[in-house]
Amino acid sequence: MDIVNNLATYNKAKELDQLKQFLVNSFNYYSQQFNQLIHGKKFSFNTAAVLFGPLWAAYRNIWVLFWLLSITDVIGLVMIGRGLWGAEKYPETNLMMGISLLVLFRLLGGTVANQLYYAYFKRWRVNHGLQCGVSTKRIILGGLLMAATYPLTIYQFTATNIVSYLETFPTSRKIAAKTALVIDQGVEWMISQFEGAFDNITACIREILNFLELVFIGTPWPVMALLLLLLAWRAAGWKVVAFTAAALAYLGFFGFWNKAMSTMALVAASVFICFVVGTPLGILAARKPRFNAVLTPILDLMQTMPSFVYLIPAIAFFSVGKPPAVLATVIFAMPPMIRLTTLGIKQVPSSVIETMLAFGATSRQILFKAELPLAIPSIMTGINQSIMMSLSMVVVAALIGAGGLGYDVLFSLQHLEAGKGLLAGIAIVLCAMILDRIVQGKRK
Repeated sequence: MDIVNNLATYNKAKELDQLKQFLVNSFNYYSQQFNQLIHGKKFSFNTAAVLFGPLWAAYRNIWVLFWLLSITDVIGLVMIGRGLWGAEKYPETNLMMGISLLVLFRLLGGTVANQLYYAYFKRWRVNHGLQCGVSTKRIILGGLLMAATYPLTIYQFTATNIVSYLETFPTSRKIAAKTALVIDQGVEWMISQFEGAFDNITACIREILNFLELVFIGTPWPVMALLLLLLAWRAAGWKVVAFTAAALAYLGFFGFWNKAMSTMALVAASVFICFVVGTPLGILAARKPRFNAVLTPILDLMQTMPSFVYLIPAIAFFSVGKPPAVLATVIFAMPPMIRLTTLGIKQVPSSVIETMLAFGATSRQILFKAELPLAIPSIMTGINQSIMMSLSMVVVAALIGAGGLGYDVLFSLQHLEAGKGLLAGIAIVLCAMILDRIVQGKRK
């Protein structure tokens, strides 16, 4: 019994020490409020939070309450300002309504302040890395944020004659024009200096496309359909075979077979380039953190840039046609290949690498006998994502002469032929689903 009492006394003393460390000041008040909340009291009112509002929240490091109170303060002050200075422009607003809302919002803040503070205390007990106590720096930061946002925002929504620089961000047309001119000059210099290299790249891609189109289009359709069904059966089973057969029947009956095969050739060329270039870059990024740090923002740019923008350098350097369409598609579809390859290599257990090093394995042996085999599921997912993103570029690439199903969608859009465009869009979806099911089945 004594042991139990001693243990209870020790736990209570430890909890009080933690509470003192967390609160720093106002210990008696907050310990009493927290104790009442522990015992089920639902209503707890904090007068300091009502009087000081966001500054109290910043002082206690409750930034969620800080922003909530700041927003509601601004709403109330805007209505007060409209009642005082903008009555002519905002006749529906009166001063008493603004004062009532400001007081109401502050009272609501005081009602929830202790509950939020106690919730933060419980998180701090689990994670002592969180900031606790009070801080003059935080209250200064909160005051600066309020000073930077309150006056301009209130003026913006209350003044009858808004100053122009508050409505729009100040811009410099001369700087923008000069920057665009520098970029244009850089593109022209690259075209003149590397014309031979661009021609060689175009010729190489055209040869790959000619070969793939010979395989997909030149092969008789029954043979190609049979090969696709056989591939679906070997990779994913009979269910995918049935779906593939239905999808191929749709492409054939609606007259999309040749254009679908042309689209598949363009996608295959794009994914092949993504795999050949992206896999080594992903491996290098996984093994070289500095290279990965440089490559990551480039991949972010490639993934977030609007797809139409990729057509600008493609046309500038490689004219129009299918080769520039392939290159624009590659730029858009390569990031997931690189990222997922890097992820797969990084997820290889360190124990496997350590065991191989203990037995004298070289870096090349570790790569080809351990890292790549274990990273295959992630790499296959990267291929799958590259396929999907390549097919999503089909319509955009049709703008510069890629042809295929994307041209039918683009033509229907230009001539408002909804039915034809919908049928062509379904054909693109079916091509994507066929490749997705086959790749997923192979990965599993």
